[in-house]
Amino acid sequence: MSFRSRPVLDRKHRPRWQDELRTQQLTIVAFAVAIALALGIFGAAAWNGYWESHLRPVAVAGSETFDQADQAERQNILTAEAVSQVTELQAQLTGGPRDQIIQQQIDSLNQGFNNVASMATQSLTDQAVLEDQAPTYDVSVAESDVDAEVASRYSLPERIQANLILIEALPEGADAGDEPTDEQVAAAMDAAQAAKDRVEGGEAFADVAKDVSDDFTAQSGGGLGWFKEDDPAYAEYFDVLKDADEGDLIGPVEVDRGAAVLELVARRAATTDGGLHDLLTQAGITDEAYRDYVRGVLLNDAFRTHFEDEVVVSPVAQQRVAQIVIAPQTGTVVPQERARHVLVQPDPELDDQTEATNEQWDAALEEARQVEALVNGSDADWWAIAKEHSDDSGSAQRGGDLGWYDPADPQFVTAFAAELAALEVGEISEPIRTEFGYHVIQKTGERDSPETQAADLVEQLRDAPDSFGDVAKEASEDYSTANEGGELGWVAPYQLDGPNEDAVFGLTEVGEISDPVGTAAGGITIYKLLESSDSREIEQERIDQIRTTGYQRWLDEEVRPAVDVWIDPQFAPSTTTAGA
Repeated sequence: MSFRSRPVLDRKHRPRWQDELRTQQLTIVAFAVAIALALGIFGAAAWNGYWESHLRPVAVAGSETFDQADQAERQNILTAEAVSQVTELQAQLTGGPRDQIIQQQIDSLNQGFNNVASMATQSLTDQAVLEDQAPTYDVSVAESDVDAEVASRYSLPERIQANLILIEALPEGADAGDEPTDEQVAAAMDAAQAAKDRVEGGEAFADVAKDVSDDFTAQSGGGLGWFKEDDPAYAEYFDVLKDADEGDLIGPVEVDRGAAVLELVARRAATTDGGLHDLLTQAGITDEAYRDYVRGVLLNDAFRTHFEDEVVVSPVAQQRVAQIVIAPQTGTVVPQERARHVLVQPDPELDDQTEATNEQWDAALEEARQVEALVNGSDADWWAIAKEHSDDSGSAQRGGDLGWYDPADPQFVTAFAAELAALEVGEISEPIRTEFGYHVIQKTGERDSPETQAADLVEQLRDAPDSFGDVAKEASEDYSTANEGGELGWVAPYQLDGPNEDAVFGLTEVGEISDPVGTAAGGITIYKLLESSDSREIEQERIDQIRTTGYQRWLDEEVRPAVDVWIDPQFAPSTTTAGA
Protein backbone atom coordinates (compact mmCIF):
# COMPACT_ATOMS: atom_id res chain seq x y z
CA MET A 1 0.00 0.00 0.00
CA SER A 2 1.31 3.37 -0.88
CA PHE A 3 0.85 6.67 0.78
CA ARG A 4 0.08 9.79 -1.20
CA SER A 5 1.61 13.09 -0.05
CA ARG A 6 -0.77 15.62 1.53
CA PRO A 7 -1.69 17.99 -1.18
CA VAL A 8 -0.56 21.67 -0.78
CA LEU A 9 -3.55 23.90 -1.01
CA ASP A 10 -3.29 27.19 -2.83
CA ARG A 11 -5.10 30.30 -1.40
CA LYS A 12 -8.08 29.49 -3.51
CA HIS A 13 -8.51 26.19 -1.80
CA ARG A 14 -7.55 27.24 1.79
CA PRO A 15 -9.94 26.10 4.47
CA ARG A 16 -12.43 28.81 5.42
CA TRP A 17 -11.36 28.75 9.06
CA GLN A 18 -7.87 29.96 8.11
CA ASP A 19 -9.21 33.00 6.24
CA GLU A 20 -11.46 33.93 9.18
CA LEU A 21 -8.52 33.59 11.57
CA ARG A 22 -6.34 35.87 9.44
CA THR A 23 -9.16 38.45 9.23
CA GLN A 24 -9.53 38.44 13.01
CA GLN A 25 -5.77 38.90 13.43
CA LEU A 26 -5.73 41.89 11.09
CA THR A 27 -8.72 43.42 12.88
CA ILE A 28 -7.01 43.05 16.25
CA VAL A 29 -3.85 44.68 14.90
CA ALA A 30 -5.90 47.56 13.47
CA PHE A 31 -7.67 48.07 16.81
CA ALA A 32 -4.34 47.99 18.61
CA VAL A 33 -2.91 50.63 16.29
CA ALA A 34 -6.03 52.77 16.70
CA ILE A 35 -5.91 52.48 20.48
CA ALA A 36 -2.21 53.37 20.49
CA LEU A 37 -2.88 56.42 18.32
CA ALA A 38 -5.78 57.45 20.55
CA LEU A 39 -3.67 57.03 23.66
CA GLY A 40 -0.91 59.05 22.02
CA ILE A 41 -3.28 61.83 21.08
CA PHE A 42 -4.87 61.81 24.55
CA GLY A 43 -1.45 61.80 26.16
CA ALA A 44 -0.30 64.69 24.00
CA ALA A 45 -3.46 66.63 24.82
CA ALA A 46 -3.05 65.90 28.50
CA TRP A 47 0.59 66.93 28.40
CA ASN A 48 -0.30 70.08 26.48
CA GLY A 49 -2.99 70.89 29.05
CA TYR A 50 -0.55 70.34 31.89
CA TRP A 51 2.05 72.47 30.11
CA GLU A 52 -0.44 75.31 29.58
CA SER A 53 -1.73 75.23 33.14
CA HIS A 54 1.56 74.64 34.98
CA LEU A 55 4.77 74.92 33.00
CA ARG A 56 4.28 77.49 30.24
CA PRO A 57 6.45 80.56 30.99
CA VAL A 58 4.45 83.75 31.53
CA ALA A 59 7.26 86.11 32.50
CA VAL A 60 11.01 86.43 32.90
CA ALA A 61 12.82 88.87 35.18
CA GLY A 62 16.58 88.69 34.88
CA SER A 63 17.56 85.06 35.42
CA GLU A 64 14.24 84.11 37.02
CA THR A 65 11.46 82.52 34.95
CA PHE A 66 7.85 82.36 36.15
CA ASP A 67 5.46 79.75 34.81
CA GLN A 68 1.71 79.31 34.95
CA ALA A 69 1.92 77.54 38.30
CA ASP A 70 3.79 80.51 39.82
CA GLN A 71 1.25 82.88 38.38
CA ALA A 72 -1.70 80.79 39.63
CA GLU A 73 -0.21 80.72 43.14
CA ARG A 74 0.27 84.50 43.23
CA GLN A 75 -3.17 84.98 41.69
CA ASN A 76 -4.73 82.88 44.47
CA ILE A 77 -2.93 84.98 47.09
CA LEU A 78 -4.18 88.25 45.61
CA THR A 79 -7.70 86.86 45.30
CA ALA A 80 -7.74 85.62 48.90
CA GLU A 81 -6.58 89.00 50.17
CA ALA A 82 -9.19 90.83 48.09
CA VAL A 83 -11.99 88.52 49.26
CA SER A 84 -10.87 89.04 52.86
CA GLN A 85 -10.91 92.82 52.43
CA VAL A 86 -14.31 92.82 50.70
CA THR A 87 -15.75 90.69 53.51
CA GLU A 88 -14.41 93.10 56.15
CA LEU A 89 -15.76 96.13 54.26
CA GLN A 90 -19.18 94.58 53.75
CA ALA A 91 -19.43 94.02 57.49
CA GLN A 92 -19.01 97.78 57.96
CA LEU A 93 -22.02 98.76 55.83
CA THR A 94 -24.60 100.17 58.23
CA GLY A 95 -26.68 102.54 56.12
CA GLY A 96 -24.62 105.39 57.56
CA PRO A 97 -22.70 108.30 56.00
CA ARG A 98 -19.66 106.21 55.16
CA ASP A 99 -21.51 103.58 53.14
CA GLN A 100 -20.86 105.34 49.83
CA ILE A 101 -17.10 105.46 50.43
CA ILE A 102 -17.06 101.84 51.64
CA GLN A 103 -19.05 100.70 48.60
CA GLN A 104 -16.59 102.48 46.30
CA GLN A 105 -13.77 100.54 47.97
CA ILE A 106 -15.68 97.29 47.50
CA ASP A 107 -16.36 98.08 43.85
CA SER A 108 -12.68 98.89 43.28
CA LEU A 109 -11.61 95.57 44.79
CA ASN A 110 -14.21 93.68 42.76
CA GLN A 111 -12.98 95.38 39.62
CA GLY A 112 -9.50 94.08 40.34
CA PHE A 113 -10.74 90.51 39.89
CA ASN A 114 -11.03 91.24 36.15
CA ASN A 115 -7.26 91.84 35.92
CA VAL A 116 -5.98 89.52 38.62
CA ALA A 117 -3.87 87.44 36.19
CA SER A 118 -2.04 90.55 34.98
CA MET A 119 -1.71 91.84 38.53
CA ALA A 120 -0.22 88.52 39.63
CA THR A 121 2.32 88.50 36.80
CA GLN A 122 3.30 92.11 37.49
CA SER A 123 3.62 91.33 41.21
CA LEU A 124 6.00 88.44 40.50
CA THR A 125 8.25 90.40 38.14
CA ASP A 126 8.28 93.51 40.33
CA GLN A 127 9.35 91.47 43.33
CA ALA A 128 12.08 89.76 41.31
CA VAL A 129 13.41 93.11 40.08
CA LEU A 130 13.51 94.57 43.59
CA GLU A 131 15.18 91.45 45.00
CA ASP A 132 17.81 91.66 42.27
CA GLN A 133 18.48 95.36 42.95
CA ALA A 134 18.24 95.27 46.76
CA PRO A 135 22.02 94.85 47.28
CA THR A 136 22.72 97.77 44.93
CA TYR A 137 20.61 100.11 47.05
CA ASP A 138 21.47 98.46 50.39
CA VAL A 139 17.80 97.63 50.97
CA SER A 140 16.66 94.60 52.95
CA VAL A 141 13.73 93.17 54.89
CA ALA A 142 14.12 91.50 58.30
CA GLU A 143 12.35 88.20 58.88
CA SER A 144 10.96 89.62 62.11
CA ASP A 145 9.23 92.31 60.04
CA VAL A 146 7.76 89.61 57.80
CA ASP A 147 6.49 87.79 60.89
CA ALA A 148 4.85 90.95 62.22
CA GLU A 149 3.27 91.85 58.88
CA VAL A 150 1.86 88.36 58.32
CA ALA A 151 0.36 88.39 61.82
CA SER A 152 -1.12 91.83 61.17
CA ARG A 153 -2.71 90.68 57.90
CA TYR A 154 -4.22 87.64 59.59
CA SER A 155 -5.75 89.85 62.31
CA LEU A 156 -8.68 92.26 62.50
CA PRO A 157 -8.61 95.33 64.78
CA GLU A 158 -11.19 96.24 67.37
CA ARG A 159 -14.01 98.29 65.85
CA ILE A 160 -16.91 100.15 67.42
CA GLN A 161 -20.17 101.47 66.02
CA ALA A 162 -21.48 104.69 67.55
CA ASN A 163 -23.93 107.57 67.24
CA LEU A 164 -22.98 111.23 67.69
CA ILE A 165 -24.55 114.52 68.70
CA LEU A 166 -22.03 117.31 68.14
CA ILE A 167 -22.45 120.92 69.24
CA GLU A 168 -19.82 123.12 67.59
CA ALA A 169 -18.21 125.75 69.80
CA LEU A 170 -17.37 128.19 67.01
CA PRO A 171 -20.20 130.13 65.37
CA GLU A 172 -21.15 129.49 61.76
CA GLY A 173 -18.90 131.41 59.37
CA ALA A 174 -15.84 131.40 61.63
CA ASP A 175 -12.51 131.52 59.85
CA ALA A 176 -10.34 128.43 59.56
CA GLY A 177 -7.86 128.33 62.41
CA ASP A 178 -10.04 130.30 64.81
CA GLU A 179 -9.97 129.02 68.38
CA PRO A 180 -13.15 129.07 70.49
CA THR A 181 -13.25 131.11 73.66
CA ASP A 182 -13.85 129.54 77.07
CA GLU A 183 -17.36 131.00 77.01
CA GLN A 184 -18.07 129.41 73.60
CA VAL A 185 -16.84 126.02 74.81
CA ALA A 186 -18.97 126.30 77.95
CA ALA A 187 -22.04 127.18 75.88
CA ALA A 188 -21.44 124.16 73.62
CA MET A 189 -21.12 121.88 76.67
CA ASP A 190 -24.39 123.22 78.08
CA ALA A 191 -26.18 122.61 74.75
CA ALA A 192 -24.76 119.09 74.56
CA GLN A 193 -25.93 118.38 78.12
CA ALA A 194 -29.41 119.56 77.17
CA ALA A 195 -29.38 117.17 74.20
CA LYS A 196 -28.29 114.29 76.45
CA ASP A 197 -31.07 115.12 78.90
CA ARG A 198 -33.59 114.80 76.08
CA VAL A 199 -32.28 111.35 75.16
CA GLU A 200 -32.27 110.22 78.78
CA GLY A 201 -35.79 111.58 79.06
CA GLY A 202 -37.01 109.13 76.45
CA GLU A 203 -36.51 110.84 73.08
CA ALA A 204 -34.84 108.79 70.38
CA PHE A 205 -31.14 109.59 69.93
CA ALA A 206 -31.62 109.89 66.16
CA ASP A 207 -34.43 112.44 66.57
CA VAL A 208 -32.36 114.61 68.90
CA ALA A 209 -29.34 114.37 66.59
CA LYS A 210 -31.40 115.47 63.60
CA ASP A 211 -32.72 118.39 65.65
CA VAL A 212 -29.56 119.82 67.22
CA SER A 213 -26.34 118.15 65.98
CA ASP A 214 -23.93 120.30 63.96
CA ASP A 215 -22.19 117.28 62.43
CA PHE A 216 -23.02 116.26 58.86
CA THR A 217 -24.24 112.92 60.26
CA ALA A 218 -27.25 114.68 61.80
CA GLN A 219 -29.37 113.98 58.72
CA SER A 220 -28.87 110.23 59.25
CA GLY A 221 -29.58 110.39 62.99
CA GLY A 222 -25.98 110.83 64.06
CA GLY A 223 -24.80 107.39 62.92
CA LEU A 224 -21.02 107.22 62.55
CA GLY A 225 -20.90 103.61 61.36
CA TRP A 226 -17.97 101.34 62.27
CA PHE A 227 -14.55 102.82 63.01
CA LYS A 228 -11.29 101.78 64.66
CA GLU A 229 -8.79 103.33 67.04
CA ASP A 230 -6.62 105.06 64.44
CA ASP A 231 -9.52 106.37 62.34
CA PRO A 232 -8.42 109.75 60.92
CA ALA A 233 -11.83 111.34 61.55
CA TYR A 234 -13.16 109.59 64.64
CA ALA A 235 -10.11 108.60 66.70
CA GLU A 236 -11.03 110.95 69.55
CA TYR A 237 -14.50 109.41 69.74
CA PHE A 238 -12.94 105.94 69.95
CA ASP A 239 -10.93 107.07 72.97
CA VAL A 240 -14.04 108.47 74.66
CA LEU A 241 -15.90 105.15 74.18
CA LYS A 242 -12.95 102.90 75.00
CA ASP A 243 -14.42 101.58 78.26
CA ALA A 244 -18.12 101.97 77.40
CA ASP A 245 -20.58 99.10 77.12
CA GLU A 246 -23.06 98.68 74.31
CA GLY A 247 -25.99 101.05 74.83
CA ASP A 248 -24.03 103.45 77.08
CA LEU A 249 -24.59 107.19 76.62
CA ILE A 250 -21.36 109.12 77.18
CA GLY A 251 -20.91 112.87 77.52
CA PRO A 252 -20.97 115.65 77.11
CA VAL A 253 -17.22 115.64 76.47
CA GLU A 254 -15.07 118.38 75.04
CA VAL A 255 -13.74 117.49 71.57
CA ASP A 256 -11.84 119.37 68.89
CA ARG A 257 -14.94 120.95 67.36
CA GLY A 258 -16.88 121.61 70.54
CA ALA A 259 -18.91 119.25 72.73
CA ALA A 260 -20.12 115.74 71.98
CA VAL A 261 -22.63 113.22 73.27
CA LEU A 262 -21.94 109.65 72.11
CA GLU A 263 -23.90 106.42 72.18
CA LEU A 264 -22.08 103.10 71.80
CA VAL A 265 -24.13 100.91 69.48
CA ALA A 266 -21.87 97.86 69.14
CA ARG A 267 -18.32 96.67 69.71
CA ARG A 268 -16.34 94.04 67.79
CA ALA A 269 -13.32 92.71 69.64
CA ALA A 270 -9.94 92.43 67.97
CA THR A 271 -9.06 88.98 66.69
CA THR A 272 -5.93 87.25 65.39
CA ASP A 273 -8.07 85.12 63.08
CA GLY A 274 -9.64 87.43 60.55
CA GLY A 275 -10.38 84.72 58.02
CA LEU A 276 -7.52 85.37 55.58
CA HIS A 277 -5.52 82.35 56.75
CA ASP A 278 -8.48 80.05 56.09
CA LEU A 279 -8.97 81.54 52.61
CA LEU A 280 -5.30 80.98 51.77
CA THR A 281 -5.42 77.41 53.05
CA GLN A 282 -8.53 76.67 50.99
CA ALA A 283 -6.70 78.01 47.93
CA GLY A 284 -3.73 75.69 48.59
CA ILE A 285 -1.33 78.46 49.57
CA THR A 286 1.40 77.39 51.98
CA ASP A 287 2.61 79.60 54.80
CA GLU A 288 5.99 79.95 53.09
CA ALA A 289 4.41 81.02 49.80
CA TYR A 290 2.41 83.72 51.56
CA ARG A 291 5.45 84.83 53.54
CA ASP A 292 7.36 85.20 50.29
CA TYR A 293 4.59 87.42 48.89
CA VAL A 294 4.52 89.55 52.04
CA ARG A 295 8.30 89.80 51.93
CA GLY A 296 7.96 91.30 48.44
CA VAL A 297 5.41 93.83 49.67
CA LEU A 298 7.73 94.90 52.49
CA LEU A 299 10.64 95.08 50.08
CA ASN A 300 8.67 97.57 48.01
CA ASP A 301 8.05 99.57 51.21
CA ALA A 302 11.78 99.46 51.95
CA PHE A 303 12.58 100.84 48.50
CA ARG A 304 10.03 103.59 49.07
CA THR A 305 11.75 104.46 52.35
CA HIS A 306 15.09 104.56 50.53
CA PHE A 307 13.59 106.93 47.96
CA GLU A 308 12.17 109.18 50.67
CA ASP A 309 15.30 109.25 52.83
CA GLU A 310 18.14 109.00 50.32
CA VAL A 311 16.83 110.23 46.95
CA VAL A 312 14.45 113.04 47.90
CA VAL A 313 17.00 115.12 49.74
CA SER A 314 17.17 118.81 50.53
CA PRO A 315 18.86 121.08 49.56
CA VAL A 316 19.04 120.16 45.87
CA ALA A 317 19.41 121.83 42.48
CA GLN A 318 16.12 123.40 41.39
CA GLN A 319 14.61 125.53 38.64
CA ARG A 320 12.01 128.25 39.15
CA VAL A 321 9.67 128.43 36.18
CA ALA A 322 6.44 129.88 34.85
CA GLN A 323 4.11 127.85 32.65
CA ILE A 324 1.41 128.13 30.05
CA VAL A 325 -0.87 125.10 30.00
CA ILE A 326 -3.00 124.22 26.98
CA ALA A 327 -5.72 121.72 27.85
CA PRO A 328 -6.32 118.70 25.57
CA GLN A 329 -9.00 119.04 22.92
CA THR A 330 -11.67 116.39 23.27
CA GLY A 331 -13.32 114.69 20.32
CA THR A 332 -12.42 115.41 16.71
CA VAL A 333 -9.84 118.15 16.29
CA VAL A 334 -11.51 121.09 14.52
CA PRO A 335 -10.70 124.81 14.26
CA GLN A 336 -11.83 126.49 17.47
CA GLU A 337 -12.44 129.91 18.97
CA ARG A 338 -12.20 131.08 22.57
CA ALA A 339 -14.19 133.66 24.51
CA ARG A 340 -14.76 135.15 27.94
CA HIS A 341 -17.62 137.10 29.43
CA VAL A 342 -19.04 138.85 32.46
CA LEU A 343 -22.66 137.99 33.26
CA VAL A 344 -24.82 140.46 35.16
CA GLN A 345 -28.12 138.97 36.30
CA PRO A 346 -31.19 140.98 37.30
CA ASP A 347 -31.64 138.84 40.44
CA PRO A 348 -28.92 136.26 41.16
CA GLU A 349 -31.17 134.70 43.80
CA LEU A 350 -33.68 133.61 41.13
CA ASP A 351 -33.28 130.31 39.29
CA ASP A 352 -35.24 131.79 36.36
CA GLN A 353 -34.22 135.35 35.46
CA THR A 354 -37.34 135.82 33.34
CA GLU A 355 -39.18 136.20 36.64
CA ALA A 356 -37.17 139.34 37.50
CA THR A 357 -38.89 142.72 37.43
CA ASN A 358 -38.32 145.37 34.74
CA GLU A 359 -36.58 147.52 37.33
CA GLN A 360 -34.16 144.68 38.08
CA TRP A 361 -33.43 144.20 34.36
CA ASP A 362 -32.80 147.96 34.01
CA ALA A 363 -30.39 147.87 36.95
CA ALA A 364 -28.60 144.87 35.46
CA LEU A 365 -28.19 146.70 32.14
CA GLU A 366 -26.73 149.70 33.92
CA GLU A 367 -24.16 147.53 35.72
CA ALA A 368 -23.34 145.70 32.47
CA ARG A 369 -22.56 149.05 30.83
CA GLN A 370 -20.22 149.84 33.70
CA VAL A 371 -18.54 146.47 33.14
CA GLU A 372 -18.22 147.27 29.42
CA ALA A 373 -16.38 150.48 30.29
CA LEU A 374 -14.10 148.66 32.72
CA VAL A 375 -13.04 145.89 30.33
CA ASN A 376 -12.38 148.44 27.58
CA GLY A 377 -9.94 150.30 29.84
CA SER A 378 -6.26 150.30 28.87
CA ASP A 379 -5.24 148.32 31.96
CA ALA A 380 -8.37 146.17 32.19
CA ASP A 381 -7.96 143.15 34.50
CA TRP A 382 -10.58 140.64 33.44
CA TRP A 383 -9.74 138.42 36.41
CA ALA A 384 -10.56 141.14 38.93
CA ILE A 385 -13.56 142.46 36.99
CA ALA A 386 -15.14 139.04 36.51
CA LYS A 387 -14.58 138.12 40.16
CA GLU A 388 -16.29 141.32 41.33
CA HIS A 389 -19.13 141.65 38.82
CA SER A 390 -19.90 138.30 37.14
CA ASP A 391 -22.85 136.21 38.31
CA ASP A 392 -21.56 133.18 36.37
CA SER A 393 -19.97 131.51 39.40
CA GLY A 394 -17.93 129.10 37.29
CA SER A 395 -16.21 131.47 34.90
CA ALA A 396 -16.01 134.33 37.43
CA GLN A 397 -13.14 132.54 39.19
CA ARG A 398 -11.12 132.19 35.98
CA GLY A 399 -11.30 135.68 34.49
CA GLY A 400 -14.61 135.01 32.77
CA ASP A 401 -13.03 132.40 30.50
CA LEU A 402 -15.48 130.12 28.66
CA GLY A 403 -12.77 127.99 27.06
CA TRP A 404 -12.48 126.85 23.47
CA TYR A 405 -15.54 126.06 21.38
CA ASP A 406 -16.42 124.95 17.86
CA PRO A 407 -17.76 128.03 16.04
CA ALA A 408 -19.82 125.73 13.80
CA ASP A 409 -21.57 124.38 16.91
CA PRO A 410 -20.82 126.75 19.81
CA GLN A 411 -23.39 125.31 22.26
CA PHE A 412 -24.37 128.78 23.48
CA VAL A 413 -27.84 130.31 23.52
CA THR A 414 -28.82 131.91 20.20
CA ALA A 415 -28.27 135.59 21.03
CA PHE A 416 -24.92 134.87 22.68
CA ALA A 417 -23.71 132.70 19.78
CA ALA A 418 -24.82 135.30 17.20
CA GLU A 419 -22.87 138.05 18.95
CA LEU A 420 -19.77 135.86 19.16
CA ALA A 421 -19.96 135.11 15.45
CA ALA A 422 -19.93 138.83 14.71
CA LEU A 423 -16.88 139.60 16.87
CA GLU A 424 -13.25 139.68 15.74
CA VAL A 425 -10.52 138.32 18.00
CA GLY A 426 -9.92 140.87 20.76
CA GLU A 427 -13.18 142.73 20.12
CA ILE A 428 -15.57 143.36 23.03
CA SER A 429 -19.35 143.40 22.67
CA GLU A 430 -21.91 145.78 24.05
CA PRO A 431 -24.15 144.27 26.75
CA ILE A 432 -26.12 141.40 25.16
CA ARG A 433 -29.36 140.22 26.74
CA THR A 434 -30.19 136.53 27.03
CA GLU A 435 -32.51 134.58 29.29
CA PHE A 436 -29.68 134.49 31.85
CA GLY A 437 -29.04 138.24 32.07
CA TYR A 438 -26.72 140.71 30.35
CA HIS A 439 -23.37 139.56 28.98
CA VAL A 440 -20.30 141.56 28.04
CA ILE A 441 -18.32 139.27 25.73
CA GLN A 442 -14.82 139.24 24.27
CA LYS A 443 -13.56 136.81 21.66
CA THR A 444 -10.04 136.02 22.86
CA GLY A 445 -8.57 133.60 20.35
CA GLU A 446 -8.81 131.20 17.46
CA ARG A 447 -6.73 128.18 16.50
CA ASP A 448 -6.59 125.25 14.11
CA SER A 449 -5.47 122.86 16.87
CA PRO A 450 -3.77 122.93 20.29
CA GLU A 451 -0.49 121.99 18.59
CA THR A 452 -0.59 124.95 16.20
CA GLN A 453 -1.55 127.25 19.08
CA ALA A 454 1.43 126.02 21.12
CA ALA A 455 3.84 126.46 18.19
CA ASP A 456 2.57 130.01 17.58
CA LEU A 457 2.89 130.88 21.27
CA VAL A 458 6.47 129.60 21.47
CA GLU A 459 7.45 131.66 18.44
CA GLN A 460 5.75 134.74 19.89
CA LEU A 461 7.31 134.28 23.35
CA ARG A 462 10.83 133.69 22.05
CA ASP A 463 10.56 136.98 20.21
CA ALA A 464 9.31 138.72 23.38
CA PRO A 465 10.13 136.66 26.52
CA ASP A 466 9.09 139.51 28.82
CA SER A 467 5.49 139.10 27.64
CA PHE A 468 5.25 135.60 29.13
CA GLY A 469 3.32 136.70 32.24
CA ASP A 470 0.72 138.64 30.28
CA VAL A 471 0.34 135.85 27.72
CA ALA A 472 -0.01 133.25 30.48
CA LYS A 473 -2.75 135.30 32.11
CA GLU A 474 -4.68 135.35 28.83
CA ALA A 475 -3.83 131.97 27.31
CA SER A 476 -3.04 129.45 30.07
CA GLU A 477 -5.79 127.01 31.00
CA ASP A 478 -4.23 126.19 34.35
CA TYR A 479 -6.32 128.71 36.25
CA SER A 480 -4.45 128.16 39.51
CA THR A 481 -1.33 129.77 38.01
CA ALA A 482 -2.65 131.80 35.06
CA ASN A 483 -3.61 134.87 37.13
CA GLU A 484 -0.08 134.86 38.60
CA GLY A 485 1.51 135.13 35.18
CA GLY A 486 1.91 131.37 35.01
CA GLU A 487 4.20 131.26 38.05
CA LEU A 488 4.66 127.58 38.95
CA GLY A 489 7.48 128.17 41.44
CA TRP A 490 10.52 126.05 42.18
CA VAL A 491 10.72 122.60 40.64
CA ALA A 492 12.84 119.81 42.14
CA PRO A 493 13.80 116.42 40.68
CA TYR A 494 10.90 113.91 40.53
CA GLN A 495 8.35 116.67 41.14
CA LEU A 496 7.01 116.50 37.56
CA ASP A 497 6.70 113.62 35.13
CA GLY A 498 9.75 112.71 33.06
CA PRO A 499 9.16 114.74 29.85
CA ASN A 500 8.18 117.88 31.76
CA GLU A 501 11.11 117.58 34.15
CA ASP A 502 13.46 117.16 31.20
CA ALA A 503 12.01 120.31 29.65
CA VAL A 504 12.36 122.34 32.86
CA PHE A 505 15.91 121.24 33.64
CA GLY A 506 16.85 121.54 29.98
CA LEU A 507 16.47 125.33 30.29
CA THR A 508 19.86 126.90 31.03
CA GLU A 509 19.40 130.66 30.56
CA VAL A 510 17.03 132.85 32.56
CA GLY A 511 14.22 133.92 30.23
CA GLU A 512 14.62 130.87 27.99
CA ILE A 513 11.39 129.40 26.57
CA SER A 514 10.97 125.64 26.27
CA ASP A 515 9.57 123.72 23.34
CA PRO A 516 5.96 122.59 23.82
CA VAL A 517 5.82 119.51 26.07
CA GLY A 518 3.01 116.96 26.07
CA THR A 519 1.39 116.32 29.45
CA ALA A 520 0.29 112.96 30.80
CA ALA A 521 -3.35 114.06 30.42
CA GLY A 522 -2.86 114.89 26.74
CA GLY A 523 -2.41 118.66 27.03
CA ILE A 524 0.61 120.83 26.25
CA THR A 525 2.83 122.92 28.52
CA ILE A 526 5.30 125.70 27.68
CA TYR A 527 7.86 126.77 30.30
CA LYS A 528 9.93 129.88 30.92
CA LEU A 529 12.99 129.78 33.19
CA LEU A 530 12.78 132.48 35.85
CA GLU A 531 15.63 131.49 38.17
CA SER A 532 18.09 128.65 38.87
CA SER A 533 19.70 127.34 42.04
CA ASP A 534 22.40 124.71 42.43
CA SER A 535 21.38 124.03 46.03
CA ARG A 536 18.05 125.07 47.49
CA GLU A 537 15.88 123.81 50.32
CA ILE A 538 12.61 122.07 49.44
CA GLU A 539 9.64 123.03 51.57
CA GLN A 540 8.12 120.15 53.56
CA GLU A 541 4.84 120.27 51.67
CA ARG A 542 6.66 119.83 48.37
CA ILE A 543 8.88 117.08 49.77
CA ASP A 544 5.74 115.20 50.83
CA GLN A 545 4.29 115.65 47.34
CA ILE A 546 7.46 114.40 45.63
CA ARG A 547 7.63 111.37 47.94
CA THR A 548 4.05 110.53 47.00
CA THR A 549 4.13 111.13 43.25
CA GLY A 550 7.79 110.57 42.39
CA TYR A 551 8.39 107.08 43.75
CA GLN A 552 6.95 105.12 40.82
CA ARG A 553 8.83 107.30 38.36
CA TRP A 554 12.09 106.66 40.20
CA LEU A 555 11.41 102.92 40.10
CA ASP A 556 10.58 103.03 36.40
CA GLU A 557 13.56 105.16 35.40
CA GLU A 558 16.30 104.10 37.80
CA VAL A 559 15.59 100.69 39.34
CA ARG A 560 13.62 98.61 36.84
CA PRO A 561 15.75 99.25 33.72
CA ALA A 562 18.69 97.49 35.38
CA VAL A 563 16.84 94.15 35.05
CA ASP A 564 15.54 92.76 31.76
CA VAL A 565 11.86 91.87 32.06
CA TRP A 566 9.64 90.01 29.62
CA ILE A 567 5.93 89.44 30.21
CA ASP A 568 3.70 87.33 27.98
CA PRO A 569 1.51 89.87 26.12
CA GLN A 570 -1.54 87.92 27.27
CA PHE A 571 -0.77 88.94 30.86
CA ALA A 572 0.96 92.28 30.38
CA PRO A 573 -0.79 95.19 32.10
CA SER A 574 -2.31 97.83 29.82
CA THR A 575 0.45 100.25 30.86
CA THR A 576 3.44 98.20 31.91
CA THR A 577 6.04 99.74 34.16
CA ALA A 578 8.43 96.85 33.97
CA GLY A 579 11.90 97.15 32.57
CA ALA A 580 12.56 96.33 28.94
